[in-house]
Amino acid sequence: MDMESASSVVLQALTQATSQDTALLKPAEEQLRQWETQPGFYSVLLNIFNNHMLDVNVRWLAVLYFKNGIDRYWRRVAPNSVCVCPSSALSEDEKTSLRAGLITNFNEPVNQIATQIAVLIAKVARLDCPRQWPELIPILLESVKGQDGLQQHRALLTFYHVTKTLASKRLAQDKRLFQDLASGIYSFACSLWSHHTDCFLQQVLAVDQAHALSSLERTLLSLKGNWNHSCTHTHTQPHTHTHSSD
Repeated sequence: MDMESASSVVLQALTQATSQDTALLKPAEEQLRQWETQPGFYSVLLNIFNNHMLDVNVRWLAVLYFKNGIDRYWRRVAPNSVCVCPSSALSEDEKTSLRAGLITNFNEPVNQIATQIAVLIAKVARLDCPRQWPELIPILLESVKGQDGLQQHRALLTFYHVTKTLASKRLAQDKRLFQDLASGIYSFACSLWSHHTDCFLQQVLAVDQAHALSSLERTLLSLKGNWNHSCTHTHTQPHTHTHSSD
């Protein structure tokens, strides 16, 4: 799928797929399903949902199609993977480009879309981090340290979802990889939580409600991230019970 010519037709199909008119909706959905296995389709989706000038509903739908595509076509052993079919939807070259595009910036203005992007990044991380995506965590940490409030929040949100996903992996080799990763960032995550907690308390005392709520959200995200890291130590211990503690 040629990027230049594909963007407009994919955008049109996504726009029609958000319509309440079934005469437009159904054909658009069918067309989008057919494109799921076309090379370049997910690159077009990435460009669309990263374009903040477009309609929010269209961008939301682009994120959902991208996220669903990860489940279906990203794995190397997926039915349409590059290892099985040369005309796969996602070649290794395109996946490399997509990974880079997903972490180019963290400035999504719409909360719901930002959450979905964080989730889909975590889905890719589960499959590719750290082997095929070693730069993910360093870039997230660098963005979390930034002074821009929106960028910091979006990076922290993504950091939380990524660590949560990586911490949930059960293979012994994956556990060891994440434990090594977590040991390198645990102290930073703790200091981040401490910083946002201090900011929150200061803003509460200053009756700065708007900033206090923002700091509280960052504090909670930092706390959740710390919990993900601390759980790796528990997960690597031998289990003495056969039943879950949940």
